[in-house]
Amino acid sequence: MTRANSAVDAMPTSTPVRPARPKDAVQSLERAIAVLTTFDREHRHLTLTEVAERCRLPRSAARRFLHTLVELGFVEVSGRKFTLTPQVLELGYANLSRFTLADVCRPHLEALARNLGLSASVTVLDGPDIRYVSRVEVASGMSVSLKAGSRLPAHRTATGRVLLAALPEAELNRHLDFSAPQDPHPAPAHDERSRLERELDIIRRQGWAFADQVLDVGVQALAVPLRSRTGRVVGALTVSMYQTHESARTLVPRYLPPLLETAGRISLELRAGIDV
Repeated sequence: MTRANSAVDAMPTSTPVRPARPKDAVQSLERAIAVLTTFDREHRHLTLTEVAERCRLPRSAARRFLHTLVELGFVEVSGRKFTLTPQVLELGYANLSRFTLADVCRPHLEALARNLGLSASVTVLDGPDIRYVSRVEVASGMSVSLKAGSRLPAHRTATGRVLLAALPEAELNRHLDFSAPQDPHPAPAHDERSRLERELDIIRRQGWAFADQVLDVGVQALAVPLRSRTGRVVGALTVSMYQTHESARTLVPRYLPPLLETAGRISLELRAGIDV
């Protein structure tokens, strides 16, 4: 070995110099975004330890970020596993895809409402409530005015019951236990909850929910789930009827087939355009 080579070999290996963070950058925000973006197609459900390792964060820091994101509704937890919720669409992820959830749903809702002469909506679960993503309304006597962004207690609506029925047991219990102070629609009491849990079990098996004057006098609603590429329920489609004086026995056979057909079309587009 020559002296020149020895000198080169003895030189310390250089390491890449990380650009200095701008003085106005907020490190905690950078870390929160890192936690959100660590979930991807191959890593949909992660434990606290896995999030900490993938983000190169201390477990204590990862725990604080995850539980803050849970509180804000962007992440949900079931047992030891964390996963993103459809609410992350609001952060602009869907805008990077070809469609937003509302974009996908709107033409289908318009066709469904026109064909059936009924109001049609798509909702997602947002904490103890449902949140309307898109709605096409026909004239009705409902006292509740609904539009995209409106929220209603999940356990008092057909779409909410479809979405609740799809939850793991621990997460369902958390939703049913929740009641905000001075909430005009408090969490179900013990007797109501027992009846609701029995109904959710039926909905889980049959794949649809019918609500008869649960939220508003004279209003009936039929709802079915919307599924993502993985088969996960990410939303619910519903049509509502006003003062029909008919029972589920006659309304469900009439409206369930077109509702299921529309839900299938929306779900196919969700799988192609949005991976939630």
